[in-house]
Amino acid sequence: MALAVSAHTYGPEAERALAGAIERVKTRDGHRDPLAPVTVVVPTSLAGYHIRRSLGRRPGGIVNVQVKPLQALLELIGSTSLANTGRRPMPESLRVETIRQVAQRGAPVFGDVPIDGPVLQQLMQRFSEFDDCDREQLQAIAAQPGLPAYLVGLYDDYVQQTRGFYTTRDLAESASEALPTQPVVLRDIGSVVVYLPGDLSSPQRRFLQALSEQAEVEVLLGMTSDLDKVDRRVLDQWGRDPPAAAARIPTAQRVAQSPDAEEEVRSAIRDIAASLLAADPTPLHRTAILYRQAEPYQRICAEQLDAAGIAWNGRNAQTLGQSIAGRTLDGLLGLISESAISWTNHVATWLAAAPIREANGELAPVARWNQLARRANLHRDPREWALRLARYRATCTADLDRLRRVADESKPGRLPWVEVEIREIDRLSQFAEQLARFALEAPERSSWSAYARRTRHQLELLLGDRSSFAMHLSGDDDAELARWDDVQQLLTEFSWLDDLEDASPERFASAARRALQRSIGHHGRLGDGVYVGPLGSAVGMQWDVVYIVGAAERSLPQIRSEDPLLSDQLRARASLPVAADDLRRERADYLVALHSAERRVLSYPRADVRAQRAKLPGRWLLESATELNGGKRIYASRIDQAPGHVVRATPSFERSVLTADMPSDIHEFDLKSIRDSGRPRLHYLPELVPALARGLVQREERWRPRLTRWDGLIAQGAAEAATEPHSAGALQDWATCPYRYFLGRILRIEERDEPRDELQITPLDKGSLIHEILDRFYTQADSRPNPGQSWPTNERQRLETIANEVLEGARQRGLTGRELLWRRDRTRILADLRTLLDLDDEHRSRLLTRQIGSELVFGALPDSQADVVFTLDDGSSLPLRGMIDRIDRSEPDDRLIVIDYKTGGERPSAFELRKDPLVGGRYLQLPIYAHAARQIFDLDPEEAVDSAYWFISERGRFKYNPVQWNEANTDRFARAVNLIVDNVRAGRFPANPGADDHRDRNSNCRFCSFDAICPADRSANWKQIRLDPRLTAYRELTEGPSEEALDE
Repeated sequence: MALAVSAHTYGPEAERALAGAIERVKTRDGHRDPLAPVTVVVPTSLAGYHIRRSLGRRPGGIVNVQVKPLQALLELIGSTSLANTGRRPMPESLRVETIRQVAQRGAPVFGDVPIDGPVLQQLMQRFSEFDDCDREQLQAIAAQPGLPAYLVGLYDDYVQQTRGFYTTRDLAESASEALPTQPVVLRDIGSVVVYLPGDLSSPQRRFLQALSEQAEVEVLLGMTSDLDKVDRRVLDQWGRDPPAAAARIPTAQRVAQSPDAEEEVRSAIRDIAASLLAADPTPLHRTAILYRQAEPYQRICAEQLDAAGIAWNGRNAQTLGQSIAGRTLDGLLGLISESAISWTNHVATWLAAAPIREANGELAPVARWNQLARRANLHRDPREWALRLARYRATCTADLDRLRRVADESKPGRLPWVEVEIREIDRLSQFAEQLARFALEAPERSSWSAYARRTRHQLELLLGDRSSFAMHLSGDDDAELARWDDVQQLLTEFSWLDDLEDASPERFASAARRALQRSIGHHGRLGDGVYVGPLGSAVGMQWDVVYIVGAAERSLPQIRSEDPLLSDQLRARASLPVAADDLRRERADYLVALHSAERRVLSYPRADVRAQRAKLPGRWLLESATELNGGKRIYASRIDQAPGHVVRATPSFERSVLTADMPSDIHEFDLKSIRDSGRPRLHYLPELVPALARGLVQREERWRPRLTRWDGLIAQGAAEAATEPHSAGALQDWATCPYRYFLGRILRIEERDEPRDELQITPLDKGSLIHEILDRFYTQADSRPNPGQSWPTNERQRLETIANEVLEGARQRGLTGRELLWRRDRTRILADLRTLLDLDDEHRSRLLTRQIGSELVFGALPDSQADVVFTLDDGSSLPLRGMIDRIDRSEPDDRLIVIDYKTGGERPSAFELRKDPLVGGRYLQLPIYAHAARQIFDLDPEEAVDSAYWFISERGRFKYNPVQWNEANTDRFARAVNLIVDNVRAGRFPANPGADDHRDRNSNCRFCSFDAICPADRSANWKQIRLDPRLTAYRELTEGPSEEALDE
């Protein structure tokens, strides 16, 4: 029998040709036999589903017509003979790892680049091509010395190692050979209609030729109407001449432009929703959204259609690795394969995303454990987890003992919290030991199945068996259970790899993670709702309307380049596809998609928001735009000048919401409704959503040129806060930024104090260590030098000993960062301490002073030596607290000198202090410490006290910046404290971001813990309210008096 081949335009014409072919089989010599067997070979399973429904709607329906892809037909005919010889289908994991193994054994042509990632992907693609090549083609490639010959050699090794499995080529050849021995199968399949075949391999075409000798075979080729770029190649492959008159190349009836990909998809959804309410509605199942690039459109389409509540079906945007079981498995793989494991960065994320169990089967308090892990500084590798948890437990135990002896009245909940913390440390220690054993005891080399069994055991320890896992699920239980089964099957499949060489933990993890990237199947039911899929899935399909998104330059069509492993010249000699063939296939997919619907919409985004890059329309979109423009060419650079009937442009999401006839989801409907009302506060939605009501009020009031409750004004004030003990830092907070004071001192919001594995010691830790060293050096001294005397050698050695003890303790606590940087920082600290002793000799000699105190604590703090208060102008008192780094006494005049050590740069500078000893209220340590010294040492309130900021490091150049608290400076300090307390009582807490110029933008926010939670428009808001008369005194404190005040 001859192989009948005919060509038909994709779409309705091709479907009519298929129906005609089936009818011809069932009608012989004027007699119709509805039971005559027919097998339709379809390009895809999706097309098969559509064909069954389409043929079923025709008069008389279809009987005894099988619809299956070519691969299924080959399996039906050829798999039995292959199985009889002991050959099996090749698992994907075995294929990948065999390719990796033969490449690693071969010559190192890729240098130091590992056989993984892009290199492995390229090898997999080339081997897939070689699978379909005849031996003559492979010989033509191997004849080229260098990389081509090397690749063919690797492929031959790969074929030898996988000889117990079969490829698609083997299956096609086996099916061709088995045809004469399969009379029963041939009788069942009857006549064969090959519907819209794509690019078939040589073995597949030979199979069809052989099949035509045993049964009636008709091939219905699909024509795109683009003869020169697509169809001529297809006709040449099948030995057919071009048609006398080709159909017109299809174009879109509408071209749309959107700000970004999200709005592009929403625009399509608005059209879909509007069509449901039209006089002639378009059913959802007759609508498709197609894309060329899965990222980001696959995800965006899924999210936006779900938000709109519109049913859809298509490829699932999620992978197996995104399921609960998949994420947990991925986390375990990281434990055995990654060199540096941080609990916070690597473990906490996947633990929090799954119902993790303890050894007793109960759900673990993962959220609390992750917080505990941060407090215990479990940032380094698992070898240190037990040690760090033990240290943290010892710290908590000591804290508990202290609290049981002396209760902390300021934190009454501290004692029970510490008790619970210790219990949780013990529970976490057991769990962390389990994970650490899994990570550290993984064998360096083992069989694939051994790694899989070990990983499966650990996975079931964490998630339980199937029934236990199901018990703790919530939400879409069936889907997650199916993914649990998929993960179990994934691990089972590794037994196929035991015939390969033993694996390392890293290689096993790489293979398992590659398997986790597989799609988790089809979303929704076929034919239920809008179809979403790639352009290539449109072959054999028919819809009423199709939306093709992402038709931008470099996306549709994509930029093509030569194969990095095999040049186009070599490919052409070996009859392999070249780069132009890839473009031809993409062009074919595009035109097939246009042929698949009567109404067609093309769209592209103006920008890629994530990449921060503008986009231009693709040239195929411009074809449709030119057609809509009456044949007058539209250029990409002038697309914005195109008439509205040619390109429908959407300026922004807001414009779409306001002007669209149909919203894309309920949220857009609400937005449009509230905007259209004209008076949002009177709309019904604020009554239903109190947060919205508050937001609308805030929107109106916040931009008034005065302080309001939305800018930091508390109507009832905060008088109670003004009676609590204040440190210099608290008062400075209000002077610097009143909102910072409000968050930290009124609301008691604190930055989470978590140890971190820094590259080097933090400035805060470094300062604390130096203060501790100097305090121990002073307090433990048997004798101290008199004014004018130098520190003796033994005292200098004692300082070195104390410093080494303190610094080593910090290293053991994990505060010092990486070892190499710590050696440098440690050397600098010791050098600064030696220099400080030399300068201290000069200081005491010059001023004739003697140190009389160190780390002197005052106010409501443990170990306080005295209560200190500041009497306000209204007669009330403000309790103060703090710690004075050092107090000296001048022997000639018995004057006190209060010194505050600074271990960083010179801030405040001597210039700033001469200009304003309070530096706008941002530096109040010295006046408060001077005030405290007067009360502690029973001095007259009017008596002057000297003070200084002493910068005790090379970075601060060991500057000694003195300030004398005489009557004038003390009065200025008193006015500042009264101003701060009065404003706290009045409840004024505006956000002041500080200087805002090209040199210093938002200076108050740079090191503020609350920067991330402050309003983004704080600078504009401060400019709006700063001239409020109630803030005049504050501005004069921080910025100096206004010009008006100076004029007066």
